[in-house]
Amino acid sequence: MTALATNLCGLKLRTPFVLASGPLSFDGDALTCAHRAGAGAVVTKTIGARAAVNPVPHIARSSGGLLNAERWSDLSPERWIAREIPRARQAGAVVIASVGLTREDVRELAAALAEAGACALEVVSYDASAVPGMVEEAVRRVSVPVFAKVSANAPGVVETARACLASGASAITAIDSLGPALRFDLASRRPQLGGYGWLSGRPILPIALRVVADIARKTGCPIIGTGGVETASDAVEMLYAGATAVGVCTAPVLRGVSVFADLLRDLSARLASLGFESSSEATGAGLAGLIAASERAEVREGWRFTWSRTPCTQCGVCVRVCPYGARRSAETVAEADCRGCGLCASSCPAAALVLVKEDRP
Repeated sequence: MTALATNLCGLKLRTPFVLASGPLSFDGDALTCAHRAGAGAVVTKTIGARAAVNPVPHIARSSGGLLNAERWSDLSPERWIAREIPRARQAGAVVIASVGLTREDVRELAAALAEAGACALEVVSYDASAVPGMVEEAVRRVSVPVFAKVSANAPGVVETARACLASGASAITAIDSLGPALRFDLASRRPQLGGYGWLSGRPILPIALRVVADIARKTGCPIIGTGGVETASDAVEMLYAGATAVGVCTAPVLRGVSVFADLLRDLSARLASLGFESSSEATGAGLAGLIAASERAEVREGWRFTWSRTPCTQCGVCVRVCPYGARRSAETVAEADCRGCGLCASSCPAAALVLVKEDRP
């Protein structure tokens, strides 16, 4: 089994999984629950200068994930400082205090949150241009690490990350939920949440991986890769993209905090099967193979399909999904019609059909 202890900007995490800011981090007891379930660190609900009032309803299942219109914490900053953060720290949790949503909020709250026991701060705002300035305010007032949470909702996410690092951020959390997004209730003909919401969970994983990889390649900074991770394999991908730690939010909401135990067991075994002795060894392991889109079209030779009879169930999925009608059966393909798109292989439920690259001198 692979060792999972992780060092995040000097914070010693027993596991690489971080409970991201969200519904399950609503108070100190909730943070403690996730800590005891196996989270290496826990991030509070975003703490603003005043308690939020959330609409009803404000969370719904959607597209394999969640659609939410939840705002920041509905607890006052005074309560977080006096009770909730100290309570989670006393239970042994590594607490990261999420603070927002303006520079003024950070100026008012940063020092008090750190004094209450927060091991690090994570600044976040709906306005991406405000985040670097918020980092500056926090760094001036605290000695603990300051993380900046960036969003893919606005263009220039890598530039925002760079600006935050230049302002003193120790690490980047990427990404936040995506949106605005919309779903309707068919019977009532009304939006599920009464209006727009924000999408999180499984549907946003590919975008989160892209942003994490871009930031890792262009800055080399520590990253809490967050967005869409549900399984150990997802977590490995996030590490490959350059994440130091892996944030999870929607999965424990939908499956309960016991998902941390499953993720830890499966991640350790999966990394061991891939030849890694520690989770940190996997950080950035996939970046060397990331080829620019302009270059990929020129790299066509050396690819071939391999088919294994034993795991194949002859389900016919590979034939059904072939958009060019080239796949005749699991073991045969019409070479003249095949474009090498790879959909048949990626759709095989038994991993019996694989598209592989032959490395040639």
